[in-house]
Amino acid sequence: MTNQSLGLIGLSYKTAPIQVRESLMIPPKQKPAFLSEARATFDGLAILSTCNRMEFYGHVTGSQCATESLQSFLHHSLDLSNAEPYLYYKQTNDASRHLMRVACGLDSMVLGESQVLGQVHESLLSSEAASLASPELRTLFRAAVKAGKRAHQETNLGKFPVSVASVAIERILLETGSLCDLHVAVIGAGKTGSLAGKLLRKKTVAKLTIVNRDLERAKALEVDACVQAVPLEELREAVSHADVVISATDAPHMILGPEHIVPRKDRPLLLVDLAVPRDIDPFLNELPRVTLLDIDHLRNDIAHSKAAREAEIPQVEKIIEKELALLNQRLPMIGIEPTIAALRQKAESIRKTELSRILDELGPIDGSIAEKLEFFSSALVNKLLHEPTLHLRRGHTDLDVQGIRRLFGLQEPRSHK
Repeated sequence: MTNQSLGLIGLSYKTAPIQVRESLMIPPKQKPAFLSEARATFDGLAILSTCNRMEFYGHVTGSQCATESLQSFLHHSLDLSNAEPYLYYKQTNDASRHLMRVACGLDSMVLGESQVLGQVHESLLSSEAASLASPELRTLFRAAVKAGKRAHQETNLGKFPVSVASVAIERILLETGSLCDLHVAVIGAGKTGSLAGKLLRKKTVAKLTIVNRDLERAKALEVDACVQAVPLEELREAVSHADVVISATDAPHMILGPEHIVPRKDRPLLLVDLAVPRDIDPFLNELPRVTLLDIDHLRNDIAHSKAAREAEIPQVEKIIEKELALLNQRLPMIGIEPTIAALRQKAESIRKTELSRILDELGPIDGSIAEKLEFFSSALVNKLLHEPTLHLRRGHTDLDVQGIRRLFGLQEPRSHK
């Protein structure tokens, strides 16, 4: 990987309020066009989008600086007017270390939460599907996933996982005292919504309604008599019967507004919005007997959950530094391996051609002699290529690579794009 060829631009809950994070979200319908345009600029691009962060990882080759390329591209493709003061920029080793910290859960609102590890992996899969996963970017993300898995397997950071959903439910219990007599509606049957439903059943909620656009997906969560699935068209009715509403969808716009609220005389309504962009209109907090909490309101609660995990941070950081060192050993080899493979392939092709020619000239010979000629020619090629291969892998430069290709008449490697 050439110098400054990996860059990161992003913002998170640490640097920006929720409304600013929302402004950088790319609607699903616009994402294909965004990625298509990115292919003209980047060898690799990955978008890591979670409820608490929006990060763009770019890889370019040559003398370009990936961070500068990202900045130019994002300014052209997105409206950064609100986000600009909150953005952070990282490159090369700092960007790699940051992604590993994210995958390990060290940069999460809930320290050590494991859901982000899957989101890092999904980010790579999306990049691969869009033909934007360069070998360097793929190697980086796989190294980050490996670091995250090690952190959760080898330390106590992963033995007591705490998600945003679980913190939200603990906050609900503080507000309500108990769930045994309450009706809770969960909007969304994705990862966060499903986890919230699972945790609510463990807390013996009296009744649970799952509201989702895809009714079949919601019905998959009907695991016992207390759980009912309804389509999104019945949202108003579901909210009218609920004491607590948790919303966690990936909708690009608000889905719960004043039109869904039936006036209440004696029954309070607690709304908890775990989505980014927000699902619930903030105006609802102004209505009588309605309390609205969004993900920023949970920040103090989440801070208390950090204490039990902070003791594991030094051990996790050791894992990250070890994986980072291994990554930095692998990355320089990625660009040289196609040249080494092409050199060996050409040498092997010449060996076989010349061996076949000499065997034809010799005519019928003893099989043992033919085997010895095969062994001799193969050993000769391997010995001749041993030192050049070591040199290229240990300390190659771009001049070495191009010089080797010109010297041996090797074709340029195909682009991954």
